[in-house]
Amino acid sequence: MAAPVVSWLDVPAFGMGGAALRAAGLERLVDLSRVSAMGFGGVLARAPAIVRAGLCLLRAARTRRPRAALLVGYSEFNAWLGPRLRRLGVRVLWYSPPQIWAWRSARGPALRRACDRMALILPFEEPLWRALGADAHYVGHPALEHPPEPRAVVRERIGLTPFADCVAVLPGSRAAEVSAHLVPMLDAVLALRAERGALDARVILSPALPPRSARWAEKVAREMRVPLLSGWPAVEALPAFNVALASSGTVTLESALAGVPPVIVYRTGRAGAFFARRLLHVDSIGLPNVVLGERAFVELLQDAVTAEAMADEAGRLLDAGDKATLPCGRLRQALQTAPERGPAPVPGVGPSARVARLLAPWLD
Repeated sequence: MAAPVVSWLDVPAFGMGGAALRAAGLERLVDLSRVSAMGFGGVLARAPAIVRAGLCLLRAARTRRPRAALLVGYSEFNAWLGPRLRRLGVRVLWYSPPQIWAWRSARGPALRRACDRMALILPFEEPLWRALGADAHYVGHPALEHPPEPRAVVRERIGLTPFADCVAVLPGSRAAEVSAHLVPMLDAVLALRAERGALDARVILSPALPPRSARWAEKVAREMRVPLLSGWPAVEALPAFNVALASSGTVTLESALAGVPPVIVYRTGRAGAFFARRLLHVDSIGLPNVVLGERAFVELLQDAVTAEAMADEAGRLLDAGDKATLPCGRLRQALQTAPERGPAPVPGVGPSARVARLLAPWLD
């Protein structure tokens, strides 16, 4: 999300990020993959690296005195970093701040004070944050910057057969997610192949995945004879597929916007499940369902994440054909609708450019 914003601004930038940000010109002081964590155990394991990263960024800010900072997601870390940057005189824009509509809504006032301005990716978030006094702006979801191309065109480009149904396997962007989801997803693909015969599939790994986890996933996929689709961002490759088996997260929304109905799955450890049951304020965890306000796409959670259940649901979507994609069109329409209190997004200008415009006045 941050990389295209940095590209739009075309000014010197330093901080924390992954390969995409470095390619966009970021002077990377901290590698994001070394500090990203998932779940209570993941945070504890990476706590020393997270603390070192925060102190490193603050030291650099004191020395270099940047005019502005762009924070993206990463709730707890940026909630700590934002106020400290502001005390140094740095103007802070938070792109995709925490989803207080989903859990821990009491954090809202403190999070608002962690930044000067917010750029929001879901339309219903703007009135919520404005009610808390935030300078909040709906910019559109980043996936809207990639209108889907025709399926036949994308299939030819990435080398998929033009005839058979094809399933995208999207196990997650974090090591724990991939460990929990990949094998049952691949077993589901094998079950579909046995039942249907002519069925293709590809595993698409997130570029944010730690190298060790990526190597493990490649080995498992190879052993189970489901090829990896390498070198293609999910948002560009997804229009080639008919159905996706997708770990809950941004990729479920990207999949639906590409016209590919996802079977949304999520399985976490007992501790994570325990806290989630007590903290979540929403009935659905899949972003497409949250935006639409209904369970338009199936969700399989915890013990329901089985190969049999995924194969059954994916098979049902394949049998439904074009009817299965109807909620995908409704989702796109919902994300292109401006909040009542905000101006409509400028046609032809993507979310990244809108975020850059919110930052630009601070850089003059």
